[in-house]
Amino acid sequence: MDDIRFTEGILNLAQAARHLRVPRQTFHRWARGYPRGGPLLHVVDERAALPVTFIALAEAHVLEALRTAGVVPQKIRPALNELQREFGREYVLVAPELATDGIDVLWDFSKSRAGEGLIVGGTNQHVIKEIVADHMEYIAFDRNNLPEQLTLTNWQPSKVIVNMRRSFGQPIFAGTGARVADVAGMMKAGESAETVADEFGLDIHDVRTAARILLGRAA
Repeated sequence: MDDIRFTEGILNLAQAARHLRVPRQTFHRWARGYPRGGPLLHVVDERAALPVTFIALAEAHVLEALRTAGVVPQKIRPALNELQREFGREYVLVAPELATDGIDVLWDFSKSRAGEGLIVGGTNQHVIKEIVADHMEYIAFDRNNLPEQLTLTNWQPSKVIVNMRRSFGQPIFAGTGARVADVAGMMKAGESAETVADEFGLDIHDVRTAARILLGRAA
């Protein structure tokens, strides 16, 4: 696609993992693939400084929902191929119908020999649907049913969004448009949380959240 959501990297692997609260090693596996399957995310060349595209970040957001619900990521590649055939599109992890028809496809596939081990034993189909549907609520879609904005749940109750039309896709605080990296940068330079909050017009809670997520410490 000739669309910057699909072609332009916005984050490196470690940054993306931190923003989504996914273990770094797990995110690396999703981006690079497992021994018996290719990558699960549509990243650009992993040798690039910023390989994670907007669409890959949205895919990882949904993949984390599936993982939480009991779907085994290292078993999912054949299931994604099945979904691609079913939906007739490539970016099935961010297809709006994933939380309904898509979960039914995954569930049925898990009962086949090819899908053995896809879903953790004891997992309820309705639970998977509920968790994925909840995560889908944080993705805004355009008229073509393609993701155009992602709200990062890891930052709640602060509202941090990713939208390629704003700040070149860098995560920002929705209310002020301040880049979270800039907020964390001032904190790292030694400024107090109160000073940073005043500088960017943010609630001090937002500043402390930026320090916790991006710097790994309380402010």
